[in-house]
Amino acid sequence: MKGFFKTVLASLVGLVLFFILLVMFAGVIISGQEAPKPLEDNTLLVVNLSVPISDKAPRQKFSDVIGGAIQKKETGQQSLRTVVRAIRKAAKNEHISALYLKGSVVRKDYSSGWAALKEVREAIAAFRESGKPVITWQEGLDEETLYVVSPADEIVLNPLGLLEFNGFAAEVKYYRQAFEKYGIDVQVTRVGKYKSAVEPFLLDHMSAENREQLNTLLNDMFSEVVTGIASSRNLKADDLYSLAQNEAVIPAREALARGFVTKVDYYDVVLDRLRELTGTEAGEDVERLVGASDFLASVEKDAEGKDKLVVIYAEGDIISGDDEDQVGGTYISRLLRKAREDENVKAVVLRVNSPGGSADASDIIQRETILLKKEKPLIVSMGTVAASGGYWISAYGDEIYAEPNTITGSIGVFGMFLNIKKLVNEFGVKVETARTAPAADIFSLFRPKTEQELAVIQKFIDNIYDQFLDKVSEGRKLDRARVHEIAQGRVWSGRQAKQLGLVDEFGGLEDAIAAAADKAGLKDYTVEEYQQPGSFMDDIMKELGFSASTSTGVPVLDSMWQELGYLLQKADAKGFYVRLPYDLTVH
Repeated sequence: MKGFFKTVLASLVGLVLFFILLVMFAGVIISGQEAPKPLEDNTLLVVNLSVPISDKAPRQKFSDVIGGAIQKKETGQQSLRTVVRAIRKAAKNEHISALYLKGSVVRKDYSSGWAALKEVREAIAAFRESGKPVITWQEGLDEETLYVVSPADEIVLNPLGLLEFNGFAAEVKYYRQAFEKYGIDVQVTRVGKYKSAVEPFLLDHMSAENREQLNTLLNDMFSEVVTGIASSRNLKADDLYSLAQNEAVIPAREALARGFVTKVDYYDVVLDRLRELTGTEAGEDVERLVGASDFLASVEKDAEGKDKLVVIYAEGDIISGDDEDQVGGTYISRLLRKAREDENVKAVVLRVNSPGGSADASDIIQRETILLKKEKPLIVSMGTVAASGGYWISAYGDEIYAEPNTITGSIGVFGMFLNIKKLVNEFGVKVETARTAPAADIFSLFRPKTEQELAVIQKFIDNIYDQFLDKVSEGRKLDRARVHEIAQGRVWSGRQAKQLGLVDEFGGLEDAIAAAADKAGLKDYTVEEYQQPGSFMDDIMKELGFSASTSTGVPVLDSMWQELGYLLQKADAKGFYVRLPYDLTVH
């Protein structure tokens, strides 16, 4: 037994040493460890568009951070509110000489969607109005990047670069023939003729209803892009439509001749311009650079207002449980309840960027929005998509803000059930079932549902749809028959949704925050985002599968583990923290 404990203790000591070395390694290899420095004159604000912009502050994975640092790669994501606030505040800051937009837009999952890009481009336009230059160099230009950078004073395109402007498309894969080939049967219950999520499994072509709604949505969203670019570059919208219809791609010199860009040149020329703006000597790395997060850390002091306005993010798929990376029903409802029960919280903004998901989880979240609204203002801010369950949790907001290119609606319900009996039979597998009631195995993958069972499920689906209509009607104060007419599972653009009464105002997250403060009568207040990422040490522990509640079942080991946690937290407090280098690097 003594030998066993010696082995265990030796292993634990080795583990402790490993963690300490790991923390020290991370602290040494990752740049930007010092606390934010006071800004100097002629500082250049750098916003890196190639780092996806998520609505909520992202939690960086430890493996990504270390891997990126070792390989000197930019990793992770950046927060929309951080980027927008930094650009707007920099416009008024005497130390900021210019704004440099680095890289082209990279969209990932729900990040850097069209509604988020609109908020960023409007902040860039506001910066330009301050009289300070906005500069970007692009190796090539696509619709997303041109849409964001079009307000810039100086848009420089690489001589061999191309401008791609070929319109929007939505590709839908259809699996019916493949399923038939491999012996997979699909049964569906649904309400709403436009609820098309199940189509790929039932058909081998696009239905007329789905084509209608997609064409309308794409044209509306493309119109927003065309209008924005035309306005910023002083071009005719018809010329952009013509480019998309007839050419799709043009070379750099042609893009210059038509006014899409201001110059065609290599990066070294732009680099000299950045040196000029920052007072950097020729041949030296550009000095006095600051990224969005570091800029805010330098200029913003800890707010002292007692009253709080809370922002809660519902970004991702809506699922049951306590998941923090997606929209966990239990998790988000707990945050809403926390805001409701905190007497210092005077208003709440719920930011929704979700295509929907679980009806149960959506209803759990909605319950808390109803209770919260009875006690304090609740403003909903829709991001790139707030559809189906995403609209379910939005319906009871005092006001709903969206962008014209937000995707919303999809008020409908479906259920889909696979039957792989034929497939497994092909491999010589036969499934036999013993049951206590005819429908005991109703959700089995190895048999089709009976007509009676499908009728039961359809009744359940119809009931959920009826509740959806009731809730939207009550929350939005719309006639129920009218809600049913515009529902049917159809998706709408934000512009269409406002006309239909599903949305109240156009605007981004900051507009929603201002509206919430106004509705609560707040003057001196603090904006608090509950879903801030944890400390670097917390992330390490989570990535390695440990938490504060980790228990080995052996008292002496638990005690040592707590000591290790304390040691790591103290190390974290003393400066072993990470500031990701994705904001900067102009060389």
